[in-house]
Amino acid sequence: MAPELYEEEYDELVDVYSFGMCVLEISSEYPYYECSIPAQIYKKVTSGKLPEAFYRITDAEAQRFIGRCLQNATKRPSAHELLMDPFLAREEVDQLPITTIPSDNLVPDRKMLESQTSSS
Repeated sequence: MAPELYEEEYDELVDVYSFGMCVLEISSEYPYYECSIPAQIYKKVTSGKLPEAFYRITDAEAQRFIGRCLQNATKRPSAHELLMDPFLAREEVDQLPITTIPSDNLVPDRKMLESQTSSS
């Protein structure tokens, strides 16, 4: 959640922030893994502190792109500006500097869930 959402004065730039958090989560892990309760996340977000996961990104271009998305709203680029970013301008998917976690490790298999539900 973008910091300005807590103040209830925001515009479409909150979506850019959210997109940056999604890219961060895809490229690393749960963004605020270091926080054990929601209040700690709130404090970090509203004070402008980036999650520790951001600093663990090894690809400089990916970190730069995510950092642009997570800037203070007054400095955050628009979605149109982000579309011009070299990070998104790569032609080949295999050139992206992001290593993803296979989704089958994160999401339970639907067939397994259905069999558990039908047997109960």
